[in-house]
Amino acid sequence: MPYFARINTETNEVVEVIRCDSKEWCDGRLGGTWFRTYYDTEGKNYAGIGFTYHPAKDNFSAPKPYPSWTLDDTCTWQPPVSYPLGEKLYIWNEETQSWDETEA
Repeated sequence: MPYFARINTETNEVVEVIRCDSKEWCDGRLGGTWFRTYYDTEGKNYAGIGFTYHPAKDNFSAPKPYPSWTLDDTCTWQPPVSYPLGEKLYIWNEETQSWDETEA
């Protein structure tokens, strides 16, 4: 059964996500503006409350994690510096615009 996200049409912010038979069912029974969201589908991001819907891409993005990050073509936030390779864990440092090693 597919999933659908209801958005605030003024901000394109997701306010609800449900599993139901069809968009028509959501529109007719619940009202509001609904878009399908895909779970485990390559190139599509599953919507969550607080996410943003991008109509031109028919896709959703999570809230922006840091001011310096940018949205890519798949509506995924990307840091200005790639995550380091290897087995160590890192956390983004917005002040230094770099990845800081962290303990597990």
